[in-house]
Amino acid sequence: MNFFLDLLSHRKFASKILTILIISIGALTAYNLPLAEKPRFDLGKGDIVTVYPGASAKDIESNITSKIEKELLSISGLKEFTSTSETGVSNISVVLDSNVSDPNAVYQDIRDALARVTDLPAGVTEAPSLSIKKSYSLDFMVVGISGDVGYKALRDKAKDLELALRRVEGIGEVYTVDLRAPEFLIQLEPISLRRYGLTLDQVAALIAERNTLISGGRLETLKNNPELMTSAELDSIEELREMFISFSPNIQLKDVAGLIEDGFEKGEVYGSINGNKSILFDLRTNESADVISTSNAVKALIANQQKLLGDKYTIAIGSDLSEDIQEKARIVQDNGLVGLGLVLITLALFLDRRIAFWVAVSIPVCIFGTLALLPPFGQILDVFTMSALILIVGIIVDDAVVVSDKIVALVEEGYPVDKAVTQGVKSVFPAVLASILSTMIAFIPLLFLPGNSGKLVYVIPLTVIIALCFSFIDALFFIPAHLKGILSKKSQVKKKPFLDLSALNRLIEFVIRNSKVALPCITVVILTLGAISYKSLSFLFFPTDGAYLIEISAESNPELDLDDVWKETQQLEALIKSTEEVNYWYGEVSSPNSYWVISLTPPNSRTRTAEQIVEEWEEKATQITGLAQIEFDIDGGGPPVGRPVDLRVVGGTDEGREKLANDLTAYIESLEGTSRVRRDLNAPAPQIQAELQHHWLKYYGISANKVGDIIKFAIDGQRVTRIFNGEEEVYFRVALEEDDKSLKELDNILVRASNNKLVPLSELVRWKNADAEAQIKHFNGERVIRVSSGVDSTVTDPVAVFAAVQEAFANKEYGGASIIATGQILETQEAQQGFMIAISVAFIGIALLLILLFDRMRETLIVLTVIPFGIAGALFILFLHNQVLSFFSIIGMIALIGIMVNNSLVLIWHFKEHEAECNDTNLLEFVIRGTQSRVRPITLTTITTVAGLIPLAYGLGGYDNYMSPMALVVGWGCVISMIVTLTVIPSIYLWTHRKGNQSTSETNDNVEEKTLALD
Repeated sequence: MNFFLDLLSHRKFASKILTILIISIGALTAYNLPLAEKPRFDLGKGDIVTVYPGASAKDIESNITSKIEKELLSISGLKEFTSTSETGVSNISVVLDSNVSDPNAVYQDIRDALARVTDLPAGVTEAPSLSIKKSYSLDFMVVGISGDVGYKALRDKAKDLELALRRVEGIGEVYTVDLRAPEFLIQLEPISLRRYGLTLDQVAALIAERNTLISGGRLETLKNNPELMTSAELDSIEELREMFISFSPNIQLKDVAGLIEDGFEKGEVYGSINGNKSILFDLRTNESADVISTSNAVKALIANQQKLLGDKYTIAIGSDLSEDIQEKARIVQDNGLVGLGLVLITLALFLDRRIAFWVAVSIPVCIFGTLALLPPFGQILDVFTMSALILIVGIIVDDAVVVSDKIVALVEEGYPVDKAVTQGVKSVFPAVLASILSTMIAFIPLLFLPGNSGKLVYVIPLTVIIALCFSFIDALFFIPAHLKGILSKKSQVKKKPFLDLSALNRLIEFVIRNSKVALPCITVVILTLGAISYKSLSFLFFPTDGAYLIEISAESNPELDLDDVWKETQQLEALIKSTEEVNYWYGEVSSPNSYWVISLTPPNSRTRTAEQIVEEWEEKATQITGLAQIEFDIDGGGPPVGRPVDLRVVGGTDEGREKLANDLTAYIESLEGTSRVRRDLNAPAPQIQAELQHHWLKYYGISANKVGDIIKFAIDGQRVTRIFNGEEEVYFRVALEEDDKSLKELDNILVRASNNKLVPLSELVRWKNADAEAQIKHFNGERVIRVSSGVDSTVTDPVAVFAAVQEAFANKEYGGASIIATGQILETQEAQQGFMIAISVAFIGIALLLILLFDRMRETLIVLTVIPFGIAGALFILFLHNQVLSFFSIIGMIALIGIMVNNSLVLIWHFKEHEAECNDTNLLEFVIRGTQSRVRPITLTTITTVAGLIPLAYGLGGYDNYMSPMALVVGWGCVISMIVTLTVIPSIYLWTHRKGNQSTSETNDNVEEKTLALD
């Protein structure tokens, strides 16, 4: 080991080359890395969407959703699944268990389960499939095209725009809203059908049979081997009109159809961009794309397309994540640069300029070295990675300062330079290695935090660990080699007047000499402040004070058609438009549920928070008529964990479930600190039910399914065949004329019996008015009612609300219905458990490392004493700055513990290294001198760490609601660490060694007395 240290720490030229190489490779890697807001990871979520046009919510539930859910229940690795069955569509969302080791295997099990569902209704347009959600595949931009023109003209331009967008490099997927499929619409007349003795399904079958395109192979007997095609495609309105459906007598389609036209499928949703009805494009990047460059390419395309279209059409942006990414990256970069500048100034003020230069070079070596290794670990350059690099700057400088300070001190004592370098590296090697390892041990458990929260911050401990490895290499090999060249020169190392710490040394001496009084006082003050702060702090995982996204959902009367719903929502659009902090927005309007996503201006450019804006909107929304319920939510920017309080009332009887949901809503509203309490309304939709007359069905030999299909044909129509027109499918939809969809006309529709007799529908069904559910929701296959709310973080937190709910409803029976927590409550509980395990593992790991290093329990326990002081200090810092106890502040707390252990470890190692100089008579002076020898490096590293993090903590270059609290805890925590390390730790060391020496002395006296007695 000594040979290895000597070899590397004396290679000046090699050290300089390696330094330049690491920085160059890292800079090149950073230049090519995609920039994103969050790391790339699998969200463990997916959607299963099945479309069944015209089907009621009950029909969707029975014939699609429940069948799929039955198969999903058998899959291991699924944490939960929720579903919504509504008119025409089934939507199932699946969430994987966070402990699943192979998500792809679970996804494949889901696909296999979907393949086993083979008895779906014939009207289902496409087989259900799984769409997987990943952090990089979420929408980064929403674009819309609008114009004061007819839908066909607008759609033509929208289709051109879609094709252009798909060609943009970096675009992975393009989802459209209100880009309706083209159709040939054939509306039949009931009177004409009766006149010619035809039925709806008979005409539909004839059209499908007539529309044929079959390949007949190649004719090898002819020149060029031409391909033979049998073509009878109906590719024009005229062909459709003239098509014969009977020759005895001659009947053409135009004889029984009141309307034959080429148009588009019926719209189920309207898109809105900044208040204008638009066709929307939801853009997703591919895995390797850079969001910012892709966004810039899209914007350039939009500008070019807008120039070509002129004023008749408008292409607008409704959401652009790249702007938020750039803003967050700018905040971190600006704060990082300010902090780096302050660190460099600090080093220049306190160290000889030549030594300060090479210590400062440690920063880019570690930062760029880390960036160079991110791609092999599957990471990119995101805001969390950059924040972690800022977080580690102080620790990087700490190691370099410790080594350089030791070498310079030995030179000042008269050691030759070569010997000073060798001896300096050897003497600090165990302490530096142990301090690096202890910090790694503190961060390693964070790699295994559960849930999407753990996946989100995975890159932080990874970045810190990689940076620590480079810091170790730089401090023990590069720095000594660089200093050897400097110290070998004749010029003396200049002592800086800024580092005159005599006053601090006198204060430390006073505290240690009076440790019997000072130690209890300092301990009581810090721990008491920590306890008071803990009781006063609220726990909110993802604070919203820096949020820039607001989501709005609204429920309208199910009786309203789409155009009426659009009119009603214009009041809400006007409210959004009147708010000056709104940058842009987009929405999807449908019946009965609509939603909008509003992008606010950057937090640093407005005076109101998202919470304050929502409070104003909620007050004004009470004056909006026509919408049954409007719900405002703030997206804090963390994992998509839903509303702070998100509860599901599951199972049981319908009456019990309703009563429990009502009581739960009232109880949450009564709790202090809750806000925006909402529950699913499930407003009934008017429905006309066809009661089948089964005795007549049996008499005529007509199946119930056939009657149902005929009714569906009549009302919504049915796609019966298709052709390809260029790149698009064009469907043929057969239905009744709009004027003929009354109950009176439906009664006269003919159904062909098994004996070929035509039977009017009136003989087979009886009509009945009823109310039906517009939406049916399930949780893990059971019917569910959702109850949710926001919280005031200064008063309560989601976990506390759920604990109160559990206590209040513990012994109450509601017909088998129960309350299940989901969303942020579950994520918070999961992460709290993860943090407890992480801290416990870190504590045990650090303790084992210290035992290996010191080979004694006494020194190990002394070093571990800093942990409660660190936690108490961090809590007090958060309380003092009116912060909440959040996910990232806890990560900062763990980082602080690692730093405090480092400082204490190096001090205790110094005592151990020189313990031969200590005896009973000089113990006090030994502790004072030893502590004072560490004052300079600890003070310098504390100042550099604070200087590096304070800009991010206070948002000097812009405030980030996640990273700033973490920087706040670590930055000011280092000051507390300095106080504890230079006062508490030496005082405890002094006290324990006095006790130990006293016990040893008493033992020796007893031995001597026994010896004399024997003599």
